[in-house]
Amino acid sequence: MSAYITQKQISYFISVLHKAGKSNNTIISYSKNIEKLVLFLNGSELSKSQMVAYKKWLLDKGFKHRTINTYIAAANYFCEIMEWQNMKLKLEPLRYEELQEHMQISSEDYKKLVYTALQNDKERLAMMIQVLCHTGIRFCELSHLTVEALKNGYIEVIRKNQNIKLYIPEILKDDLIKYTDNEQIMSGMVFRTKNGNTVNRSNFRRELKKLCMQAGIEKTVGTTQCVKNVVLNTYPYFGLKD
Repeated sequence: MSAYITQKQISYFISVLHKAGKSNNTIISYSKNIEKLVLFLNGSELSKSQMVAYKKWLLDKGFKHRTINTYIAAANYFCEIMEWQNMKLKLEPLRYEELQEHMQISSEDYKKLVYTALQNDKERLAMMIQVLCHTGIRFCELSHLTVEALKNGYIEVIRKNQNIKLYIPEILKDDLIKYTDNEQIMSGMVFRTKNGNTVNRSNFRRELKKLCMQAGIEKTVGTTQCVKNVVLNTYPYFGLKD
């Protein structure tokens, strides 16, 4: 069976991601990652040896192991959908310094981040950090946090083709309602850009890194993952300023 990657196959792959309930940001990321594989193949047929060569190519280009794993994971998922199971590769073991970057932030750092965000009138950023810490929602699922979800008291997300309800703590829900009132958000997504789009992961990471500097946090905690890894319900809640 031919294993040339065609645009038709990529379109089918994207449709599968949509049906699986993946967010637009996740789908865009997967698509770009597959484009990277197509760029490497340069018209050649995909094979296990080509996948191995692709990983080596990424390593030679100086990508971090975590980034390489992102590319390989997308390629593996694509192979799985195309039923090319024998081409899938194991992910790269992470280096110690990369693991350090993704450690959980401490309670003290969490307090500094939220307090500093509120003091600098970054209410959306402060609220996003607390939602990620106190609800168990993933960044790619933030579009599911809507005004309608607030009224229900929970966020519905799809994980592994299962509907999951993430309940919003009452005190957090009250302040999210206050936030939507202040921002005049009557329906739809709670966290959005000025143009009404979903918040971009890269922009959030950039804001978070800047916030870390303002908060005087010396270690590198300015990543989406570090916030997502905070142990739930063990950190205090900071209300919006009146």
